[in-house]
Amino acid sequence: MQTFSIPKTIKKDARYTFCPGCDHGVAIRLVAETLEELGLQGKTIAVASSGCSVFLYNFLDVDCVESPHGRACAVATGIKRVNKATGKDNFVFTYQGDGDFASIGLGESMHSALRGENITAICINNTNYGMTGGQMGPTSIMG
Repeated sequence: MQTFSIPKTIKKDARYTFCPGCDHGVAIRLVAETLEELGLQGKTIAVASSGCSVFLYNFLDVDCVESPHGRACAVATGIKRVNKATGKDNFVFTYQGDGDFASIGLGESMHSALRGENITAICINNTNYGMTGGQMGPTSIMG
């Protein structure tokens, strides 16, 4: 069984479910270490969408919301705005694959940035649609 280490204060006990060689484990560990270093565990809301990125909630002990494919930035924007209206100041971030962030959700990603939404968007770029067999994606290199 493949394992990866996540800081104990933010880790959930979960079996590693990603494919061998997948970089999601490394990326999730970096996210966990950063949240812990900044002291954000108790005030974080993560938004993960369809694809392998959705398994984020299996590994991090933070509030997680699942969004439709390509809509993570839009969902995160809604969460951040509702939190602000109710006086909360949660750290809200998305955890998305490149197919979700740069293809199906390109409009949401771009417009969230253009509006200056106070969210953090993390795009895991593996250059293909990994969950559905590795088809070329928006960040695939031709040839």
